[in-house]
Amino acid sequence: MKNSKPTTLPTLSFAGGTKAITLTPVVGIPQREYAEEFIPGEEALTDGELRVTVLGSGNPWPTRAQSSASVLVEVGNAERDILVFDLGTGSLANYASLKLPVNALNKVFITHLHADHMGDILTLSGSFSKVGRADGPVYVWGPSGTEPRLGTRHFCEAIEEALAWDTAAGNGAINPDSMKIVGSEFDFSKTQVVYEKNGVKVTSFPVVHCISGAVGYRLDFAGLSFGFSGDARPCWPLVRACEGVDVLIHECFPPAAALAAASGLSIERATIALNAAHTSPKVAGKIFNLVKPRVAGLWHTLLSPQVVSMLFAELGEVYTGPVVQTQDLTVINITKTAIVSRQAKVQDQLPPIAGQQRAVFKPVAVPPPEWWAEAIIPFD
Repeated sequence: MKNSKPTTLPTLSFAGGTKAITLTPVVGIPQREYAEEFIPGEEALTDGELRVTVLGSGNPWPTRAQSSASVLVEVGNAERDILVFDLGTGSLANYASLKLPVNALNKVFITHLHADHMGDILTLSGSFSKVGRADGPVYVWGPSGTEPRLGTRHFCEAIEEALAWDTAAGNGAINPDSMKIVGSEFDFSKTQVVYEKNGVKVTSFPVVHCISGAVGYRLDFAGLSFGFSGDARPCWPLVRACEGVDVLIHECFPPAAALAAASGLSIERATIALNAAHTSPKVAGKIFNLVKPRVAGLWHTLLSPQVVSMLFAELGEVYTGPVVQTQDLTVINITKTAIVSRQAKVQDQLPPIAGQQRAVFKPVAVPPPEWWAEAIIPFD
């Protein structure tokens, strides 16, 4: 990949663009060659590297161009761990396009329980277990609420209960353990380590969004770091927890007038949404000035050419560091010497890749209900 800076913003991927939306696709000096586009299955993750892929860059309403909220992190440790932060509707379709093993995706970190941040957990548990996710439960880390029914543990128990018919229908054919959802709930109000294993440390911190019970995360590995705001208004816990990270992906909503024009919301509702729960481009720039990441990422943005131009113009009034407007399948490689931002080039229709399975489970035929004998039409 050429270490040259474009002079104009690239075209959005859903409009035919092939590059990440940034004027600084390469920051630093890479120690190996990166292709212009990330081709799944053709570029191995190197030891000590982090690869961040946006599975969902969008909004509460998923579209063909933008799935709802989700960011994937591949870790260059011996285990090649995969962690996902939020899992909004449509994000697993993008995961499948990356040619990553289904069985490797079992660690989900939820920022808050808005539907656009957790809608695909049902798919991960109920559907991916049918195509290779066989080694045990889906593990979900997430914040408490101000009362038990608003917390992650209650959510996981309720989702598992809602999938009771799906689980029962897999009797004999699917490992029932693979359809379990195990919730690990932590106090939303504290900045604390919530996961530490295989050299990977994940820290949660409270953020301001709608009501109490929303968090962001920081991941550290081998001297590299990644910060993720989830949905958030500008707030000090994020700044303190993420100061100096290599990459900070922070939500960014367009100004209210642009949001209303692009989404169909009334100007009154768009103004409330922005001011009560989200972050404008100029304010995001002020956050980046405080955190000082090597590369800043904008995310959770309703994308159009007009909106992107406006975001960069407003952001540029207060922040001049490297920034990428993330899209679905924006890929960011993080090493100690360089950060490289690209778009993935994927195939739309791929068979699932199960991956290595460690669980021992032998499918068995289960006798059908008696009434089927008279109901089934015996076609050859």
